[in-house]
Amino acid sequence: MLDMAGISIPFLSEHVAETDHGGLLRNIEFLCAELGMTLEGEVFWENGQRNVQRLRHKFESLPSSFASLAYKVTDGTDFKRWPYVRISGCPAKLLQGHNVYGSDNADLCIMSLVEAFTLAFPELSTSLDWFHATIDFIDVTYSAQVENEVVAQQVIDTLRHLNYGQTRLSADHKKFKTTIYWNKGSEHKELKAYLKLPELDNQIKQLTRKWVNEKHDHLKYQIEQITKPHIREAATGAVRFEARLKSRWLTANGIPCTLAYFTNPENQPDFPALWAKAFNDIFRTFAGATMNAHDNTEVLNQLRAIHFRMTPNGNISYAKAETLYDLYTAIMKDGFKKTKDRICERSRATWKRKIDDLQSAGLSLAQLMQFTGENANVIPLIRLINVDFANQLPADFTEPLPLSRQLKQPQLRLAS
Repeated sequence: MLDMAGISIPFLSEHVAETDHGGLLRNIEFLCAELGMTLEGEVFWENGQRNVQRLRHKFESLPSSFASLAYKVTDGTDFKRWPYVRISGCPAKLLQGHNVYGSDNADLCIMSLVEAFTLAFPELSTSLDWFHATIDFIDVTYSAQVENEVVAQQVIDTLRHLNYGQTRLSADHKKFKTTIYWNKGSEHKELKAYLKLPELDNQIKQLTRKWVNEKHDHLKYQIEQITKPHIREAATGAVRFEARLKSRWLTANGIPCTLAYFTNPENQPDFPALWAKAFNDIFRTFAGATMNAHDNTEVLNQLRAIHFRMTPNGNISYAKAETLYDLYTAIMKDGFKKTKDRICERSRATWKRKIDDLQSAGLSLAQLMQFTGENANVIPLIRLINVDFANQLPADFTEPLPLSRQLKQPQLRLAS
């Protein structure tokens, strides 16, 4: 599903005074005085009418519970150097009131953000150059379903130690019990794995608290949607893998980051393939696991079965297998990182060769990386992580109507 998206729309040149460094809006006060908006805020629809208010959160770090459309007017003072409006929101929440599951139809999802903004601010929208609007990022999310929340938490605990290639654990990877981040702050892609049910419970608490104070109908509607039994059932045991793909990464992978491209019904990026490529480093660590890394006897027997040699006098030597077993027990005792650092002080090539040998015997990197040297009862669960693209949606799911049809407003279509 497309879980979040950000779009930047520049102002038309007739509304901009050009400068040596780009441009400035001719009359920014017009936005506040005549359009009834702040320079940074959120808009939601209630009984077919727009409701605009100041944004409660930093625009750059909207929480996962955010269900409205956020907007920010920038007066050509940042790196883009030309005045523009940035909008950001969750298509599924705008279209159906929840994002436990949802569509990955690019046209439907991206247009939901566009329609939410243009229908709320029709006057401002005519001042924007939609033809040159660009996609800043998209969040592509798919889930692995496990049997219960206990197993789901164990999966997160296993994933918490995985680093590989260009995908690095963020510094705060131990800060959140049910969430892990990789490449946080990267200008190319950010990855996240988390449990959906705790997030859903937190969202219910936040919305209920807001409903007590504000009594907006759209809050009541969201609470009704996310507290339905089948929604909770879908969230239970769901381990979510979210890839925030930014414009640099998308462009490098052959996806034009233009609004016209994403809203053309004939263009449908292969989101599962893009998502898999983004998570490739993480999932590569699972490869090759054919035995239980916590069964010492099984590991030793398998090492002996793979790494032996015949001596000149016809005897079998298990010297290499025994050396590799010593490395395996050191990793179990001291942890993967500490053992790696110690051996790499002498020779990185030696470390790589020995790890390759352990992998050839059926131990995966993910299994080895879960050993941290701490006395934690980590259960080997790599085999349970199975993202089934064919079963991301309920059997009776139907695509929601475009937002304009839900609001009974004229449907928009962008000219490419």
